[in-house]
Amino acid sequence: MLKSLNFSQLMSFDLYDLAKISLQVFDHCPVHKSTLYPFVEDVRESLKCYEETFQRRVISCVMERKTLQASRRDEAYIAFFHLVEAACHRPKKEISLMAAGLLEVLQKHAWQTKSDGYQRQSTCLPSLIRELEKHHLETIETLGASEWFDELVRAQAEFDALTEEKGIGAFKDISVRETRPILESALRSLFWITDRLYQSAPDEELGKVVFNLNKVVRKLTTKVERDICANVFLGMES
Repeated sequence: MLKSLNFSQLMSFDLYDLAKISLQVFDHCPVHKSTLYPFVEDVRESLKCYEETFQRRVISCVMERKTLQASRRDEAYIAFFHLVEAACHRPKKEISLMAAGLLEVLQKHAWQTKSDGYQRQSTCLPSLIRELEKHHLETIETLGASEWFDELVRAQAEFDALTEEKGIGAFKDISVRETRPILESALRSLFWITDRLYQSAPDEELGKVVFNLNKVVRKLTTKVERDICANVFLGMES
């Protein structure tokens, strides 16, 4: 089974390395090529756009924080969405029906394709949050999803606060804040289909792919944990 990865914890260059190495792993995979091909090529195309924006710009501290906060916001939405989706399968009928109704609201506001990208995400989430706060807080509380929703609201508020900082206005040229969510989405889809294929019909070659991807994820996770510890110690010293 593939290890889960919180993309919002990855710096821009870490995400770049993850995509590059993942493509190398899949390019050497001799099985399930017809099934994996569209997902692999989606990552390759998304990485090409990401690479162009990644290489041509010098990352300012504020821009990097904004890019990472956009990713954290997306992770918070994904977590909340899947919690509501899971509640649809609860055995208690009134709970599953409430969850199904709330899921329809989420699906109405959700961005549907990767081409929606940054701009649609930035307008849809505030609209969704406003509707949920106005009409569905009781349902969210009944489903036990209040904490998850609060995390989403907080992530959006922190993203909005960064938008107000000097120098982070509209850009005429596409930037990493547009291309990063697209690359993250492509990688999630590729990892998802790979995991499903391996769980449904395990074989040696696909097992090597899963093993190598898990090694990469483990290294990145260790790096993130090390960076967090370093920041904690710096804070203690100051």
